[in-house]
Amino acid sequence: MKLSDIICKFNLSAPLINSKAYPNTRASAVLLPLLEVDNKAALLFCKRAAYLKHHPSQICFPGGKFEQFDPSLQATAIRETNEELGISPSHIQSIGQLPTHSTLTGFTISPIVATLQSQAAWHTDSDEVELVFTISLEQLFDENNWQSIEVQLGGKPRQFDIFPTEHGLLWGATAKLVKNFAQLVS
Repeated sequence: MKLSDIICKFNLSAPLINSKAYPNTRASAVLLPLLEVDNKAALLFCKRAAYLKHHPSQICFPGGKFEQFDPSLQATAIRETNEELGISPSHIQSIGQLPTHSTLTGFTISPIVATLQSQAAWHTDSDEVELVFTISLEQLFDENNWQSIEVQLGGKPRQFDIFPTEHGLLWGATAKLVKNFAQLVS
């Protein structure tokens, strides 16, 4: 699956989104960075540093909290991607947004879908990121690569989809965003 095909499908089926944060939640945004690796569309992921207080060693997309100086949630996602990975904003082309996702921890996540230019470079010099890696959409969209687990949260059983990687489990809100994106474009 080529990146140009994914962009075309996304443009044809992307929902119209009101990007205003929901009341009584903390607004945040992540970037779903699309790029082409070996002539196949892929997503770029981060693995958070193990010593972080929140979500240590978890696989995620670059992103973070909306700050008052951010003109938009799209700007938040691009700023955080630059801070965490050093990717120049000029190498990020936003193509749209997925529906806002509410987390169990009181955040609303605005997922911004974007392409990275071929000359985009990244690093893991930030205090927050231990590792950066890609997974092809072909692998992510193959249901045989996913598993379902049951976890007790607040005394209640909850089902989570997980995607095992060599760097840990892709699960939680990040997995949900991947599944939502897959449903939209596959």
